[in-house]
Amino acid sequence: MALGVYRDMNNFRVFLSISIFIVSGYFIIDLALYSFDWLLLCCSLIGFTSSHYLWPPNYDDESAWYDGLEVVIDLPFRAIALFFRGLGKLVKNADSGLDL
Repeated sequence: MALGVYRDMNNFRVFLSISIFIVSGYFIIDLALYSFDWLLLCCSLIGFTSSHYLWPPNYDDESAWYDGLEVVIDLPFRAIALFFRGLGKLVKNADSGLDL
């Protein structure tokens, strides 16, 4: 019984993660097509980050669908993390970074 509850909880986390990812993607499309809004940008960044952390770390069903979805959901989070790490390196090396 405990294994079934664990599997159901993982499926719920996958569903919730995909749902938040889709809404965050819609926010990005809305930003690009209509007008820029800081609230939508912040909500989409928080949504992509939370969908990454909601994804179950390990699951029993080794299927290609889960692996593909994991890569797609991980991509925006990795891009956001890379951007903020780059900003951190730029600020950290402010003395020797850019010469104007």
